[in-house]
Amino acid sequence: MSPTYKSLLILLISGALFTALLMGGQSNSQTTAENNIDAAELASQQISLQLNDNISALSDGLISLSNNPFWQESSVLEWPQRLSSQQDIYRAAGLNILGIHAKSNDVLYMEKINRPGQFFGLQQPLQKLYKNKRITRIIQTYKEQPAIILLVPVKTVENEIIGSLIGVKFIDISMLKNIHHLSKAPVVLLKNSQNFSLSIDTSPDMTDFDLVPLLWPKEIQSSVWQIALMVKNSSSLINSFWQLILGLIITLGTMFFIWQQLRVSQNTLSLLNNSLNIDKPITEQIKTLTELKNTNQDAFLSDCSQAIINRFQQLTQQKKALSIEVRKLQESQQLLQKNAKAMQTQRDSAVAAPRLKSEFLSRMGDEITTPMKSVVSMLKLLSEYPFEAEPKQLLNIAKRSTRTLVDNLNNILDFSKLDANMLRLKSKEFNVRELIDDISSELSHYANEKDLSLQASSDAEVPSVIQADVFRIKQILRNLLGNAIRFTKSGEVSLYADVAAKEGHKLLRFTIADTGIGMSPEAQKGIFDSLQQTTKLSNSSFAGRLRLIVSKNLAELMGGEIGVISEIGQGSQFWFTITYDE
Repeated sequence: MSPTYKSLLILLISGALFTALLMGGQSNSQTTAENNIDAAELASQQISLQLNDNISALSDGLISLSNNPFWQESSVLEWPQRLSSQQDIYRAAGLNILGIHAKSNDVLYMEKINRPGQFFGLQQPLQKLYKNKRITRIIQTYKEQPAIILLVPVKTVENEIIGSLIGVKFIDISMLKNIHHLSKAPVVLLKNSQNFSLSIDTSPDMTDFDLVPLLWPKEIQSSVWQIALMVKNSSSLINSFWQLILGLIITLGTMFFIWQQLRVSQNTLSLLNNSLNIDKPITEQIKTLTELKNTNQDAFLSDCSQAIINRFQQLTQQKKALSIEVRKLQESQQLLQKNAKAMQTQRDSAVAAPRLKSEFLSRMGDEITTPMKSVVSMLKLLSEYPFEAEPKQLLNIAKRSTRTLVDNLNNILDFSKLDANMLRLKSKEFNVRELIDDISSELSHYANEKDLSLQASSDAEVPSVIQADVFRIKQILRNLLGNAIRFTKSGEVSLYADVAAKEGHKLLRFTIADTGIGMSPEAQKGIFDSLQQTTKLSNSSFAGRLRLIVSKNLAELMGGEIGVISEIGQGSQFWFTITYDE
């Protein structure tokens, strides 16, 4: 090994030892909870008090949330949305998970997911809360991880318990590291007096430490889980002292050896540097280095000279090869420029073709829909004549088919207009409640034919008259209500309008709920974005997906959004919002 390499290697080793020496000396020079049992006990008492205050603050926050009149005034189906709106608040307060249990249907809503029959070990604490009718605090395993779980009853005005708020704070590595930072000592989490996890990344010998436990608050005492500060015992400190002395001796010895190696390397590099002159041609430098190699007795210097000579010879050959490659590249560049111009022309044509087709189809919209509207009008006039039962039934079938055909054509044409960026909104004043009555009257006979109940209502806070594109709102309602009636075999379909808020702005929200077959989470993925049928569900039809895609684009064009809440066998809730001017 060359003197330079030896010097670098030894310098690296000595630097690491010297750094460890300084860190060890600094850590042992101060009296902290890591190496003093009295300091650790004092830190344990302070952190126990702080932990008690934090848990009390979390309980107070859950109590404040449970007193919100929303839980008494709204349906349990709307509780998950309320939890979602509180996500940033409860995470900022220190909780990892916020959930709620509805006593009426015995369903647990956790992490925005409705989980009937799944309690994750919380069934017994919930029964205890409903029996004692007061706040319950426990420490137990939740999803294979220890956690502090707070259960706060949700009561009505008559003091009747209708559910329970559930706050979960994991006792995880982040919590242990936070206690480590506050106490200045490593922290261990014990399960049945056995090491479960540490606040440090290493795996130390636990016999070198004394443990100072933290006290849990009285109401959540746990015989299974325990947090303790790790304090180095006296034998560990003595070993650290002798390691410090040994490290100092090794460091001084290596530094002396480095000094000698650097002197040899400096002399060799100085001689080699004086033999090189970058201004000379390569052939003359090769000649000078050859003479130096033949006259000098230093093996390292001879090896360096030969390596430089070989490199110079390689550079000479590479220079010749590069000259040839440069000429080839220049010729290739000229050819590529010609090909690039031709490909650019073809690309422009290919990009323009789909847009021209979309513009053509969107401009043909009036030519297609006008005669179809005439057919619908004629069938409506014919239905007013006193026909016999059978012709009357055939006429009703023709009316429904033409209505469906007109809606599908409108969705296809709007899809093309959206793709061609040609769809424009037409805002005007209209009465929201009259709109709800009109759309329910228009579709009520479709529901009646399937023996379904079609309900329509609105919240008292919904303004009577607003300004927006009423035609596009009706189109979205027809699409969503039509799908709901089509895929509901029994029960009811409902339409509800209320006012929502987002980022300080008021939005008008419509919710369409049904008692149909529902959808799995896999079927809900991409339902508003793709026309491809990714599942075998009957409601995954092309026309139905087209209605949803057009509805999503129209809602976003009106400054809102669209979504769905559904589960197999539990029906579906489609909702969309729009901005409006009063």
